[in-house]
Amino acid sequence: MLTHLRNLFHHPVGRAIGMTFLINGFVFGSWTSCIPFIKDKFSLNEAQLGLLLLSMPVGVLIMNPLTIYTLSRLGINRSTVLFGSLFGAFFTLPVSANYLPFVVVGLFMAGCVFACQNVAMNTYASDLEENHNMRLMSTCHGMWSLGAMSGALLASVSFGLLEKHLPSISPPMIYFSGIAIITAGVTLLLRKNLNRIIVHAHEQPKGIKSSFSIFKPNATLLLLASVLICTYFTEGTMADWSAVYMKDILNSPEAIVGWGFSMYAGFMAGGRFIGDELIHRYTNMVVLRIGGVLVIMGMIWIIVASSAWIVLPGFVLVGLGISLASPILYGASAKVPGLAPGAGLATMNSFGMVAFLTGPVLVGFIAKIFDLRLAFLLVIVAAIIWIVQTSRLIRKKISM
Repeated sequence: MLTHLRNLFHHPVGRAIGMTFLINGFVFGSWTSCIPFIKDKFSLNEAQLGLLLLSMPVGVLIMNPLTIYTLSRLGINRSTVLFGSLFGAFFTLPVSANYLPFVVVGLFMAGCVFACQNVAMNTYASDLEENHNMRLMSTCHGMWSLGAMSGALLASVSFGLLEKHLPSISPPMIYFSGIAIITAGVTLLLRKNLNRIIVHAHEQPKGIKSSFSIFKPNATLLLLASVLICTYFTEGTMADWSAVYMKDILNSPEAIVGWGFSMYAGFMAGGRFIGDELIHRYTNMVVLRIGGVLVIMGMIWIIVASSAWIVLPGFVLVGLGISLASPILYGASAKVPGLAPGAGLATMNSFGMVAFLTGPVLVGFIAKIFDLRLAFLLVIVAAIIWIVQTSRLIRKKISM
């Protein structure tokens, strides 16, 4: 069952793109453990924190229409290396800033870099699948989740140690300064293997103009996007609010506030590592619908849990449920006919960022008025819509 994993990691280019996903997830996972520190540092309530967290997805949303131009100018290979090496560095400003506007600017800039890197590495992986006979999209997203889990765990432990031994210096600032250097160095070491294959996706097909009209979605892409919005709503809520939920609702110790997200990301990674085989055996849309059911079960568990240890299986179920959504939907959007290469991914990413824009903010406002437990019910509603729309995709026989 894991033959595709062995084949991928024995292939130097497969290893390189997998490591790129891992590094990106590691940086993002580290950031999620910083959110409670920023909330306390600036004495923000849930609604204010939700608005602050808009900064990064706003950067992604604004940058998305420019990614196709950027990638066509630089090439997919070079873009993957360039933006991958910069991603960690752009978090040093928001985590070390002493003034809230600098946090906003830093997160916005990190969002811009993330947009370019996200489209570049997913387009690269899609090209390897389509033109080089490699099944790796789900595994690459598994590497991202593994990185996110590792980053959240390492950041949580490091913050505790740094706060104990260097109390006069901001732990997130020290941590991200080191991470920025390490991740940039590793990414540059991957450059040789990433440049070994010519990525066909940066070539613009005849008949499609280089303008904003390439982002006009067709009916198939809109249906796929409706599911992606629900899955991104779930991912955004877990990323931005899981650590806050652990600390404020379940009164978790500082050292384990990142464990909820880590369990979520870890089992997301596990699902993705076996995902290519599951999708091949059961079809992608059937797997996608089952994922929605698992998310509903996991969120109910999280909402009713009474302690930090009891809640962890809920995060496990949500991680498993969400695990194959992005690989399936990104892979399908890259193959929608009538769009420029990369345009389907960038357009879907824009729709996804709408969920990141509205999701955590809406959760924050409801948590401010009522309670974070009640706000988490929105994820269950999103999962129900996700299942209904996936059933429509199955009836239309859209499997891609």
